[in-house]
Amino acid sequence: EAAAEEFKRTEQFVRIAEDIADLPYAWGRYDLLCLPPSFPYGGMENPCLTFVTPTLLAGDGSLANVVAHEISHSWTGNLVTNETWSHFWLNEGWTMWLMRKIMAGIEESEGRNAAGYHGLDSLGGWKHLSDDVALFPGAASRLVLELDDGDPDDAYSSVPYEKGFNLLHALEQLVGEEAFLKFFRAYLQKFKYGTVTSGGFKTMFLDYFAMPEHREAGAKAEGFDWDAWLHGEGMPPGGAPGFDRSLAEESEVLAASWLEYDEAWGAKAPDADLTSWTTDQKTWFLDVLLSKTEERSRPLSVNTISALKRTYSFHETRNAEVLNRFLLLAIASGDESVLPVATRFVTSQGRMKYVRPLYRALRDSGPEGAKLARETFLSK
Repeated sequence: EAAAEEFKRTEQFVRIAEDIADLPYAWGRYDLLCLPPSFPYGGMENPCLTFVTPTLLAGDGSLANVVAHEISHSWTGNLVTNETWSHFWLNEGWTMWLMRKIMAGIEESEGRNAAGYHGLDSLGGWKHLSDDVALFPGAASRLVLELDDGDPDDAYSSVPYEKGFNLLHALEQLVGEEAFLKFFRAYLQKFKYGTVTSGGFKTMFLDYFAMPEHREAGAKAEGFDWDAWLHGEGMPPGGAPGFDRSLAEESEVLAASWLEYDEAWGAKAPDADLTSWTTDQKTWFLDVLLSKTEERSRPLSVNTISALKRTYSFHETRNAEVLNRFLLLAIASGDESVLPVATRFVTSQGRMKYVRPLYRALRDSGPEGAKLARETFLSK
């Protein structure tokens, strides 16, 4: 019952995706199966039956974008599939692009800020990509991977998802949203029920925009550096895109206030009311704190973490995205009072997105944290 309520927009996600793709859902029935907490991923896009993690059950539907992501795979991944895993970004980059279009469509249909949502979610993705490129530098940060005998999980990251999305977003910004949407639909028609490589994608893009009716839009992408995007290491060329920040600004302002409080001993803690904030605004607030404390090479003080707990009760939330970020901040600060929360979280679910960063945070927090991480891991 909890899953049915949480994912009640599923049919709406499918309908919006069909409108964007201009292509009906091809797989007949669509079902969701909420798996036990040990399931290591957010979701898995099996045709007809998506698997999802119970960590999405936040109680307010705010994490259902993962379902929109898996539904998007019905077109980008299942209908059109990467030919080999070297081109995995074609599955995941396109799926992030389509998912964000679906969720922006939901926001628009309910009278909210669709552009702001798209920008905020994309900013969060850029932060995730930046973190993973720092963690997996070199060849693992390329879009087109060279497969070898290594363990795929050792290099599993957001690179194919978010670097892939940003390649598509960059092309979309160059040729224009309307022209790119038409290209997307043509791409699906050309490769449906088949496979595609990065070279095949590039060739189709260049051929499509060389047609007389598309040439004017395509001329705007003539300087696109395909080699740097597909084979270059590190973050995407050209730096951070100019995503819409209209929903991000309030989070950034509040984060700046808390950083000032952290620097000024004895000051009054900010007390902005977050009741009306979306999950994305809360996670971006915490992401900004994580980024800024990393930039200054000093975590928040235990006093500041305590004030955040008193003000917002982040350590008690059932929203896994918010809790994960807050625990990363609190562990780095040396707040021992959150360690029971952290160990309970890493042992009550197995989603790699949360478990791995938290174990690393415990390991890096000092000898006692490293000992706790080892003992907790070995006990389970």
